Amino acid sequence: MLIVGREIGQSVIIGDVVKVTVLQMGSKLRLAIDAPSYFRISQVKQNESNRDKLKKGVRIIGTTTLIGDFIKVTILQTESGLLRFAIDAPKEISIFREELYKGNRLSKNRSVQSL
Repeated sequence: MLIVGREIGQSVIIGDVVKVTVLQMGSKLRLAIDAPSYFRISQVKQNESNRDKLKKGVRIIGTTTLIGDFIKVTILQTESGLLRFAIDAPKEISIFREELYKGNRLSKNRSVQSL
């Protein structure tokens, strides 16, 4: 499980094709998921074993979202109010904060152009 800090409006990129953004709607936090149509997206119940993995004082906000067959995303909040994504995915799937993903792609494009 990977824990990534995010603020409202910030995103993570999962596997180069899925973008997950945390949004605030009224007083509730929601996930906005931009994924190809062949990815099934559904809500799943919390697993007690996952709750045991979390640090004391961290609470789960809402339900866990299942993206495809193997990627689970949950919003967490620390005692100090910071937001986190808990992402449970196979190790071969890359996960980036959006700003790092864009910077990485930009540098790859520059290196390809210089060849």
